Amino acid sequence: MSRLLPDWLRGYRRGWLTGDITAGVVVTLLLVPQSLAYALLAGLPVEAGLYASVAPLLVYAFIGRSPAQSVGPMALTSLLTAATLSRFADAGATDYLVLAVWLALLSGLMLLAMGLARLGFIADLLSEPVLAAFTTASALLIILSQLAPLSGLHNPGNSLPQWLVGMWHQPVSWQPAALLVGLLALAWLLLVRRWGSSLLQRLGLSADTAGILVRTAPVLAMLAGILLLPTSLQVPVVGPVPAGLPRLVLPAIGLEQLADLALPAFFIALINYLQSLSVAQLLAARTQDSVDPDRELVALGLCNIASGLVGGFPVTGGLSRSVVNAEAGARSQLASLLTAAGMLLVMCLATSALEHLPLPVLAATIIAALLAMLDIGSLRRAWLTERADAVAWLLTFALVLLLGVDSGIMAGVLVSLATLLWRSSRPHIAELGRLPGTHHFRNCQRHAVETLPGVLLLRVDESLYFGNARQVGTILLQRAGQTPHVRQLVLVMSAVNRVDTTALSMLERLDQRLQQAGVRLHLSEIKGPVADILQRSGLGQRFAGRVHLSTQAAWQSLAGLPDYHI
Repeated sequence: MSRLLPDWLRGYRRGWLTGDITAGVVVTLLLVPQSLAYALLAGLPVEAGLYASVAPLLVYAFIGRSPAQSVGPMALTSLLTAATLSRFADAGATDYLVLAVWLALLSGLMLLAMGLARLGFIADLLSEPVLAAFTTASALLIILSQLAPLSGLHNPGNSLPQWLVGMWHQPVSWQPAALLVGLLALAWLLLVRRWGSSLLQRLGLSADTAGILVRTAPVLAMLAGILLLPTSLQVPVVGPVPAGLPRLVLPAIGLEQLADLALPAFFIALINYLQSLSVAQLLAARTQDSVDPDRELVALGLCNIASGLVGGFPVTGGLSRSVVNAEAGARSQLASLLTAAGMLLVMCLATSALEHLPLPVLAATIIAALLAMLDIGSLRRAWLTERADAVAWLLTFALVLLLGVDSGIMAGVLVSLATLLWRSSRPHIAELGRLPGTHHFRNCQRHAVETLPGVLLLRVDESLYFGNARQVGTILLQRAGQTPHVRQLVLVMSAVNRVDTTALSMLERLDQRLQQAGVRLHLSEIKGPVADILQRSGLGQRFAGRVHLSTQAAWQSLAGLPDYHI
């Protein structure tokens, strides 16, 4: 029977219990306002956020491997859900709730299938600059969307143009009381984040304890809104929240609607996996542990399926909650089980109090959390390191703002792939020379080297494939034509890990063109798999006698030819 238990439970230590209990309580206090706020952001009733917070925690505790990972609703996932479902139904309608459930189920099934097929590498579809731009633009859109409930207005749209047009045509009906409550809550959250930790440390608390207390500030804002706000102000509130445990649901849906949700579900699954994996890797780095991406795919997939089956929506690993969980002392998944238990108690005993929670307070909670995600510094880093990354950042940022988050995901993937193809299609080609007195060959532009008269050594720093074959062939011909008195061209292939059919055809045409110009083409430092492909294609026979084991061997061979002198 012990084999059926998860690893953390079989090896549980008594010394972990205090930290797990503390973390479970602290994360519960943090998750309550977040679950309500993110459900409203997704256009769903607040109880959907509660349901989506419980089932995934229970599933991940037994399937997942990260001890402090806290799986549940997140701001970006909620915005993606709203952006997707708003195209097919109105928020609050029965169809909207049904589609939210199936969106979670579909994304979960896709994640599960990718995990079982060991497709964890799919996380590489989005480069880091593109993901940073996507996250920053999405955070900005979420903040704009929350200005409406913060002030008592209606949300005018899911993209920047829709938001601007909606705000322009929306009649001015500011609710001063709602705006005041929202601004007070936002000011409290930002002030506590900025100075709360240092103040608490001056009072004698440790840095870790102070950090944990600072992160529970949204709970105090929520309690203040419930207990201190006079009903006479007529500030919008959450309203009735059904009490009791979630129930298993599997609503009927048409095949046409499933087909409409398939592509959005895939991109939501991709973004959720990227978020969850990055959080798991961050937590693992702190403890010098490792992360199995395929196992995370399976765990996250089952978490989303569980969320859908209880009436929730897509979920992922939350950075802020997971960090709080770790800093509060979580040493095993027992902390997540205790958080789930705490959420169940809230659902059974405290829903009547949640009815009076002001919506501007929840909006302030989301805005405060999302301000930290505005990572403009990532653009500066990209600009300083690689201009192509900076261009990809700007393109993704603009496309997400203009098209919305759901279309922005596809744009981000396309930008990532286009950047990869653009780079590999223009590989670095260095002219080499020999360091005097050695067998080492280096770039002529960076080192003082010696060369052979009439011999040109060029190294291609990229594999050869259909995306760069034409460009490489053109550059090699140009270099040969621009170098005076060239009679031998040595193509150094030390960086070529693979070639495809297009590249082989390019090499054959290049050899023909160079022969017509009176230049012989040599190949050196060919790796074994590439050499095998050359032999199978017949090019090995064509280059017989002109393939050299090393660049030094090519140098010596050419230096010993008639009329050649070092």
